[in-house]
Amino acid sequence: MNGAETPILWDEEGQLRWTWRKETDPVGQAEEWELMELGLMQPEECRFQLRDIETGDSIQLHRASFHYNAYLNRWVMIGCEIYGRSFLGEVWFAEADSPAGPWQQARRIVTHDKYSFYNPTQHPFFDQEDGRFIYFEGTYTKMFSGREQGTPRYEYNQIMYRLDLRDPRLRIENELK
Repeated sequence: MNGAETPILWDEEGQLRWTWRKETDPVGQAEEWELMELGLMQPEECRFQLRDIETGDSIQLHRASFHYNAYLNRWVMIGCEIYGRSFLGEVWFAEADSPAGPWQQARRIVTHDKYSFYNPTQHPFFDQEDGRFIYFEGTYTKMFSGREQGTPRYEYNQIMYRLDLRDPRLRIENELK
């Protein structure tokens, strides 16, 4: 990225054109924010600007895992927020039609209050019923949380979760409330 000099591709209709190109930097969430601040992109042009479906608040991801899900016939993202309710412990669920997004709405699925949970990874080989049930895991630790006492026998360990995609609480509509 070159700040205000960052080259942006536009199509014939004046729409931002997303494409993979050699010798260019990848554009992620932080880069999109920078391009919006510089006036080079509009929010509706972003591919990766997650918002809490309940509150509309922006979600800044630390890491995420993306996999195609046959049950939803969509791509599923499980991501960990940084600087959320806990420094590094909120886990979010989002869906998109393409691995490139747009990823715009998400639901909080796990909160690790005053604890860290990072590097979430989906394990599609554990999926059940064509992806209705998915599994993800991450690193669970008191590190980065400010806690003095860890969870006995679980400190700096991997924790696995199972998620039922039929659960109506996961429903993500096309537009923010």
